[in-house]
Amino acid sequence: MNSQQFSRNGACPTGGAVLKRFQNCGIGVSLATPILAGAFFISLGFVLPVFGASEKEPARSNPAVEIPSEYQDKQMPKGWRTEPKVLAAGNAIYEGSANPDVNCAGCHGLDGQPTRKGRGAPDLSDPAEAEDSDAHWFWEISEGKRRTKMRGHAKHLTEEERWQVIAYMRTFAQRTK
Repeated sequence: MNSQQFSRNGACPTGGAVLKRFQNCGIGVSLATPILAGAFFISLGFVLPVFGASEKEPARSNPAVEIPSEYQDKQMPKGWRTEPKVLAAGNAIYEGSANPDVNCAGCHGLDGQPTRKGRGAPDLSDPAEAEDSDAHWFWEISEGKRRTKMRGHAKHLTEEERWQVIAYMRTFAQRTK
């Protein structure tokens, strides 16, 4: 059975048969290939939202990461989220003026939105990022983030300084609400 008979019987033609049909209509292989590829990617636009990925709601980088036991109970000291002195110290750390070894703004931007250098870094102004626990933020700042450019700062910042910068970073998402 040839490819034309195969497709006339209602069955799905093979890739070669589809290209042959394009040729029969006067469309060459060089034009048919991008048309078929475009149809495939357009179909992904209908399939991806079913599996939880869409343009409007990007999937979280790794929502089910297990925080190591030594960090699980970490919590920001009470009142620090709004304490002006804590936020000022956190700002200085974040922007790199307090410690030359730490410059969060270089990748995360002065407004919490990633810079070109920090391509792939989370947008700290996105309220969804603020949903991560204090323990999760503390752990990532202390130890770094695996398979990214984000390195740990436990050796550069005291525990108090890490909490100060977390308090400051959490203000980015509050500004966009």
